[in-house]
Amino acid sequence: MAPNEQGAFLIRDSDKGGYALSMRDGDIIKHYKIRTSESGSYFIAHNNQFSSLFELVQHYSTNADGLCNCLRSPCVKVCMIKAGAH
Repeated sequence: MAPNEQGAFLIRDSDKGGYALSMRDGDIIKHYKIRTSESGSYFIAHNNQFSSLFELVQHYSTNADGLCNCLRSPCVKVCMIKAGAH
């Protein structure tokens, strides 16, 4: 299987503070803001709050629950080799 197939994801620092979930949906990348509640829990949708990012990933790995797809596997870094490079 090629790296970063459908459902490949990563959690990154958001430009606007907090975190963002980015995931592959076919040939495009979708982005979801991960918010933090006043009590410190993490959520994408208010009705699904988790005490850790790990729990958030576990939940969305088995249930898309509003995302474009279930999370499948963490993204892997792909090195691009320039044509003519030695």
